[in-house]
Amino acid sequence: MNKCFRCQPRILLFQFSLPRCYAAVQPGCPPPQEKPVVGLAHKPDPKTVKCDYIGPPDAQSNLRPYVRHYGDEETRLARSLRLKRIEVEAWNTDFWTRHNKRFYEEKEDFIRLHKESGTSEVSADQMSHFYKAFLDKNWRIHIMYNISWYLKNFDILTLAAAVQLQRLLALAKRRT
Repeated sequence: MNKCFRCQPRILLFQFSLPRCYAAVQPGCPPPQEKPVVGLAHKPDPKTVKCDYIGPPDAQSNLRPYVRHYGDEETRLARSLRLKRIEVEAWNTDFWTRHNKRFYEEKEDFIRLHKESGTSEVSADQMSHFYKAFLDKNWRIHIMYNISWYLKNFDILTLAAAVQLQRLLALAKRRT
């Protein structure tokens, strides 16, 4: 029996053999190799890409940025949908950037205070108390974020439905 569980094949309906890699390195397994960072130095031009571009995660917000493709035949309704998506993505990125900054600052303060009190290392149990206190303190912000997120996505959904209806009507008009 193979004692190395690092790379076990898994079978999916549309894939035949992908390696399954675990974080813990088993004895006798080869050490994990460093993977090069994949990404572009700058965002591509939306007119030159053939479809939407999804970039690597942002360092501050942990969200993947989008570059929305659009062509010359973009209608006014499709343009408003694309601009609404860009606006919501910018709002979302701004929220999570500020939230993560606040979280990491408070986490560093928590760790610093525990180390000043004489504790050499903060345990996972103590950190869980910090996480709960942080979530309890910010629950109202999260509720308001969720409500805003749902409303903004409902706007996007209605615009997307209108764009699809416009495309179907244009297609039906061309067929007749």
